[in-house]
Formats: sequence, C-alpha cells, structure tokens
Amino acid sequence: MRITILGSGTAVPDGKRNSSGYVVETAEVKILLDCGAGIVHALPRYGIDWERLSHIFISHFHVDHIGELASLFFAFRHGMKTSRTAPLTLLAPQGIDRILELLKEAFGKNLFTPKFPFQMVMLEPGDEYALSDECRLTVAKTPHTDESLAAKIESRGKIIGYTGDTAYSETLAQFFYQADLLICECSFKEPVANVPHLSIDEVAQLAALAEVKKLLVTHCYFAVESEPLQQQIGAGYSGQVSIAEDGWQLEI
Repeated sequence: MRITILGSGTAVPDGKRNSSGYVVETAEVKILLDCGAGIVHALPRYGIDWERLSHIFISHFHVDHIGELASLFFAFRHGMKTSRTAPLTLLAPQGIDRILELLKEAFGKNLFTPKFPFQMVMLEPGDEYALSDECRLTVAKTPHTDESLAAKIESRGKIIGYTGDTAYSETLAQFFYQADLLICECSFKEPVANVPHLSIDEVAQLAALAEVKKLLVTHCYFAVESEPLQQQIGAGYSGQVSIAEDGWQLEI
C-alpha cells in the first residue's frame, strides 16, 4: 500500500500544511481519507489521479476534515478531463446524508450527481466494508464527536490505521493492534481539559499499547520541531516515529 500525505495540518491556516487529507492506494483501490481545506488542489499537486479515486472516507463532520467535499464533487462534475465508468463510493458516519442535502441546498441539487456511478454508504462503529476483493475497511468509534470514526485498512496482510480526531482510548489501541502503520493525530503538547484530542504522551501510550510497527504523527496545533517531537514520543514508544509533512509518500 502507498500512502500520500495531502494535508498534515489542522483548522489553523498554515503555509506548509493543508487541513486533514490522505490517500491510500493499492492495485485496486484509491481511497481518500478526509477532505479538509487545501486537499482538492493537493491531489494533483502530489501526483494523485483524482479522477480515478475509488472511495472517499470521512471520519467526522468538522470542517477541517470535510470542508472541501463540495469542491471535490464540483470538480468531478465540471473538471473531469477524461471519462469514467468505474463507481465512486463515499463512506462516512451516520448523518452524512443530512450534510449532503444541506450542501445541495447551498450549491445546487446536482452537486453530488457526477457523470459516473456514485453511491453513499453510512457506517456504524464496528462495520466492515469491502473496498475490493483484496482490501477492506473497518471502522471504530472515537471519543471526539457524536459521529466520529477511526478507520483501519487491510490489504494482503498489511494494516494501515487512521485515528481521525480522537481522545485517548484503550479500545482504539485494541482496534489498531499490531498495525503496520498508524496515522495518528497529536493535537497538543499537554492534555487540555474537556477537549477530546491526543497529547504527545498519549500518542506514545496509544501506539505502545497497540504495538504498531510504525507511527506517523500528524494534526499538531503546536509548532512542530520534528526531532524533539520524535524523541519525546520515542520515550514512551519503541517503534519507528515519523512526523508527517504534506507531499510525503510512504510504502507499506
């Protein structure tokens, strides 16, 4: 599996980091994980054939994770340079139907009617969805918003986990157990009371408990200094730690 980081940032505008967005590719699947600010134009910038996306997964409905979904579908309807017959599937938590209806009210009733087959699938925690014969996506609840979900993609014996936004959860550690790569939010240096995000030490604790092989740290609301952050996380987690940057590609 190949992972492309389109956006490793947050809701805060940043000259180097878009809001949340990642693409996972296999031989049969090209799935976009979240679609925050900057992601639509990042797709071609970082070498992704956006016209051939097979799936889109939305983790939750905060704007920095879903804010450019309308722009992407506007591009599908009016910006395609090639034709396609392959279907596109939107995978998202319960309530995405209401979001799409409101976006259609704002931007036009045909916004989510591309010129190729499209379907929407609403997921519940614990659901498993076959992305292809060799690849499946499973979701688990995260303690962040009412609808927020984490995702795990498995293909040919390899596992990639994506926390989306979340507070610390031992249940999530079990969900991501022995993943080959965990893409994990790290919003704060220290825990912030009543704000359901992960701090640095909690990221290390989650990754250690899950025994993931590699950790990709992203979604930091503080100024990131890669080497010190790697060292601090490494004090509590013995696996490989990387700090995400937009445009990076990784192979698993």
